[in-house]
Amino acid sequence: MRKKPSLLIAGALSLAVLPVSAQAVEIERMGTCSAGSMWNAELELEYRVFDLSFDVDTRNSGEMWTLTLKQNGKRVASQTLEAMKDFDDSYAELDWDLIRPDRKGKDTFVFRAVNKTSGEVCRATLSA
Repeated sequence: MRKKPSLLIAGALSLAVLPVSAQAVEIERMGTCSAGSMWNAELELEYRVFDLSFDVDTRNSGEMWTLTLKQNGKRVASQTLEAMKDFDDSYAELDWDLIRPDRKGKDTFVFRAVNKTSGEVCRATLSA
């Protein structure tokens, strides 16, 4: 069966006006906390949604850490986590994963983790 040229042209035009999805953004940073623990922060932006991760590696298992996240200067999340050690790892770790909406313009995220026993502070800033 032969297709009508007008339908083919209309179909091609409808494909041409579909919105192009934004480029995915991925950022990863690492650093050292105030007393020697290490942190790793990751940000991935895709389809106007931020997938965020903040990890802390510390020597002592069982320590409680209070984590906060600010987005564009406003605190949007807070949680207390315990550092846990895997059986084959020399460091205890805590992992914090969050999903946040993309706001208009540039977004800046500030992660902060405070060890409730020692007062050690970890801080990371990511922008996209």
